[in-house]
Amino acid sequence: MRRDYAAVLAAAACCCAALGAVLRILPDVIDAKAVLGLAVGAPALTALVTRPGGGRLADRVGPRRVVVAGALVMAAGVVPALITTAPGPLVASRLLVGAGEGAMMAAAVLWLLRLAGDERRGRALGHIGLANYAGLAAGPLLADVLGTPTRVLVAAAVLPPAGAAFVARRHPPERPATEQAGARGLVRAIAFPGIGLALVNVGYVALIGFGTAAASGDGVAAAKLVVPVFAVGVILGRTAGAPIPDRAGARPTLAVCSALAAAGLAALAFADASLPALVAVAVLAAGQSLAVPSLGLLALERVPAASHGAAAGLFFAFFDLGVGGGGPLVGLAAKATSPSGALLFAAGSVALAAPIGSATFASGRSSRTRSRGCRRRSPAGTSAGHRTR
Repeated sequence: MRRDYAAVLAAAACCCAALGAVLRILPDVIDAKAVLGLAVGAPALTALVTRPGGGRLADRVGPRRVVVAGALVMAAGVVPALITTAPGPLVASRLLVGAGEGAMMAAAVLWLLRLAGDERRGRALGHIGLANYAGLAAGPLLADVLGTPTRVLVAAAVLPPAGAAFVARRHPPERPATEQAGARGLVRAIAFPGIGLALVNVGYVALIGFGTAAASGDGVAAAKLVVPVFAVGVILGRTAGAPIPDRAGARPTLAVCSALAAAGLAALAFADASLPALVAVAVLAAGQSLAVPSLGLLALERVPAASHGAAAGLFFAFFDLGVGGGGPLVGLAAKATSPSGALLFAAGSVALAAPIGSATFASGRSSRTRSRGCRRRSPAGTSAGHRTR
């Protein structure tokens, strides 16, 4: 199982590296800022649709087919940009790539959840984020090594199928023997933790967009280290702390982590020296790293196992909403006040994730009680939540 788990993570990382590599060259091939912004954000628009759709399809036909198909769609999506980097074909390319990535990632999450089992879902949700961070970090480095946009685009077309090759001969665990959730029930189960995810990612957007500027404006000498320290902190937090949401519980972990993230953003807004600024970023990263898997656990608690793909896809669609909607909001806050004001606005948004998480947990508790009652009435050797493998 460990090899299968690593193979799925490698496939996701290859696909994310393709995204990161193209992001690196977009400013070099697009002159108009409006078109550049559309090209950067275009994948999120189609991913909003294909994440829940791809997850539901993976529930039905198995995650392997959807991971491979999504990776191939990503590769095909690069072709228009290889032919011409004119604005129309380039944006169309980005939309198609986003459609493939959305389905691929939802299916990859489902695959990891099935491999991890009920007791390690939080770890799986954290690890898929590691694959995303690793790919988006490696992609720009690869683009710098390759040099020309054409070479980068060729690499972006090759990386997703290479990732698909890691899992093409792997066999996911059997589908759980539970009924699938209806669309309305799924939306109700995911809504609160999904909104929490969007709020947490307002902090992410604020840091990426205005963290360096806020630190520079306050005279922090190490301002350029703000984003790298954050990225490293999230990777370390999700590596070392991956078991925490499963063991300590999603609700208390979320409460602590959202408070840490909000405090880190607020402290960075007021920091006027390198050491307190970087400590603030480290605190933010610690909170961010485990808040997301904690919210994911809350989302899955009220969804039958046979619908975990659709649930994960819908849940992570709120990531796109948080990034896409949070960007303009923190931008307005920065324009109205300052970059530090944008960080303070984001801190308030992140702090709201905790009460939302508490509400989800409270409503999910009765559902879990009912599900335990159902399992006690199930035939020996099986449960309503999971087929014995």
